[in-house]
Amino acid sequence: MITTAMRTRASIVPLLLALGCPQDGGTASEGGPGTSDGTSAGTDTTVPTTSAGTSSSGPDDPTGDTGDTGDTGEPPGEPSGNDLDQNALFTCRDQPALPPADLRLLDRYEWTRNVGSWLSSDLANNPLYPRPEHRYSTYSDDEALDPSVLGLYLDSVGGAADSWTIGKWDGGRLRTVHEDPECQCFLYDAAPTSECVRYFVRRYLEFGALFRPASEAQFDALLAFTEGVLAGAPDVESRPAVIKRLGAAAWMSTGALHRPELGAGEPDEHGRLQLGDWELANAIAYALTRTPAGVPSVNRSYNAGFSKGDVDGDLGSILDAARDGTIKDPEVVAKLVEEHIGGIDEARLDLLFEPHDERYWETHSEYWMAHGVREFFREWLDYGELAAQTPKVEVAATSAWSGYAVENSYQNQIVGFYGYESTLDYQLDDMIARILDTDQDVFANLLTSRMFYTPATAGYQENETSIWKSTAEANRVYNVSGITPQTREGRWIELPQNERAGVLTHPAWLGAHALSFENDPNLVHRGKWIREELLCQNVPDLPITVDAKLSEASKSQSARQRMSEQIDADPYCAGCHALMNPLGYPFEIYNHAGFVRVEDHGGPPDGTSNLVGMPSPELDGPVTSAIDFSQRLANSRYAKRCFMRQTFRYFAGREETMHDACTMVAIEKAYDDSGGSFTEMLIALFNSDSFQTRVPD
Repeated sequence: MITTAMRTRASIVPLLLALGCPQDGGTASEGGPGTSDGTSAGTDTTVPTTSAGTSSSGPDDPTGDTGDTGDTGEPPGEPSGNDLDQNALFTCRDQPALPPADLRLLDRYEWTRNVGSWLSSDLANNPLYPRPEHRYSTYSDDEALDPSVLGLYLDSVGGAADSWTIGKWDGGRLRTVHEDPECQCFLYDAAPTSECVRYFVRRYLEFGALFRPASEAQFDALLAFTEGVLAGAPDVESRPAVIKRLGAAAWMSTGALHRPELGAGEPDEHGRLQLGDWELANAIAYALTRTPAGVPSVNRSYNAGFSKGDVDGDLGSILDAARDGTIKDPEVVAKLVEEHIGGIDEARLDLLFEPHDERYWETHSEYWMAHGVREFFREWLDYGELAAQTPKVEVAATSAWSGYAVENSYQNQIVGFYGYESTLDYQLDDMIARILDTDQDVFANLLTSRMFYTPATAGYQENETSIWKSTAEANRVYNVSGITPQTREGRWIELPQNERAGVLTHPAWLGAHALSFENDPNLVHRGKWIREELLCQNVPDLPITVDAKLSEASKSQSARQRMSEQIDADPYCAGCHALMNPLGYPFEIYNHAGFVRVEDHGGPPDGTSNLVGMPSPELDGPVTSAIDFSQRLANSRYAKRCFMRQTFRYFAGREETMHDACTMVAIEKAYDDSGGSFTEMLIALFNSDSFQTRVPD
């Protein structure tokens, strides 16, 4: 039997020699996606199977080892990231930023969205996972479509154009296709004219695969391939199969699988090239939304109310700025960021691509963040994979609550199987989105806000629904004793000042940084995160000779007792644990699932800690709880700067180096001068040399 993957392999091989990524970064002097005269100079390359770095392997280098030193922008041996002295990093000494040129391989979300599909589709199961060792999914160093990944990719690529074949009244149809009258002839005519075929091929290439102007070589190659397929399948009934083969061929090219950040024009005095208009536009678009300008606009159902964007796809204003060259104007960049970063939307169409429907969207708050912004906070705070963790045992232990309904309601907020209330990670998303919408003193508010978006429980009581044991007490994890109404206003609750303050006291963050049992060494995991991600310092790796376990004999004790007796008192362990344990002790007022404790193994909850030897003097001294500790962090310039460094890493897609010092100073100035605006901080980054220039290999 001939499979789809086998047909794909056989049909695309001749095309691989012609379709690829323009070596000048895909820029063009005029035109753009959807135009017939957009050109791009340079030769084309085939799909790289071993390296997605800044240079292609030559005939004398069959291994694909380019000698690339990484994505730090520094010569070999130069420090980056948490190895840097933070005070020096925020001192501009007029060193030029030296970001490396790169071809960034798409990740699985970007690929899924670019082919016009959504998270619950089969296409979301493609093999383009980001490297797990990368701090952020946006990093590109050593990302590659190696032979093992390529084999799995061939099983997915046959469906890349599925959404371009869906009928105009079906769910999942693309406005990009079915609301473009010039596409109709290719979809429905038995014998489409040459002009019709040429239009559809260019339309697919530029609005379905490349998302930038295609070179004539790229266009001619795909056109010749399509004409050959059409000749063997001339009837309308076979047109969907023709489109699928066209799409598979396009999506086997380097140009579709990678987004170039190579630079164009003449190098400046530091050897840097400016990103081309399309490179810069898509760098900004991907940073904010994880999608390119012009990504297909999808309808999840025949109901037009589910649609986003228009016939030319989403992010039309970024598309226009790339076409007319205004993307290089700092004021235009500022307006684009302000337009697309987030805001208030009662319909919550940003959730269009989540695996649910409009009933589910209505349970979220009215505040939204662009997908890239949301992913930054999920990856930095590391709460986005809460559902993938080993389930927690006795989740309400040591709290004021007990019973099957409490336990089941909590677990349902992890997996979200029953009802339409959002899960804990989405509830934290909504809390953050509200803080970003206010956009003042964002860092401090992230750590001190008491406004939490909680699940509704009204309508889920006993005798009102058959699933009440899995939903009726979902708000108990927030220590809310009453019934929360099914309104957005009712779900927003200001929690008591002695119980919660900011994202580090949210059940999603607390649960994500804890193990299965309430007296596990959860304080170590929470303290380690704070040391590395909020103080930008390194914690040494665990020696392979150490068996990092607490004794079975102590399992009746509290976590504080177990750690202080077995770890803090052990000179061999105490050196490293002194970097983590004091930062984790304040969070012992919560259990492993994030419930507020009312007792802790026969004694009162104890969140006290004495912080000594901290990286900045304002952080030293005793604290009484996680709330007290969060306030101290919120008031710390040192911690705020670490937050800015994390922001740089995600949105620039690499570790910072000392050559980025002037950019870091500009980011801090933009934030401080604006009263703590996250938006202004991103605008300063996107307009910086660290973001807009590249050093060719």
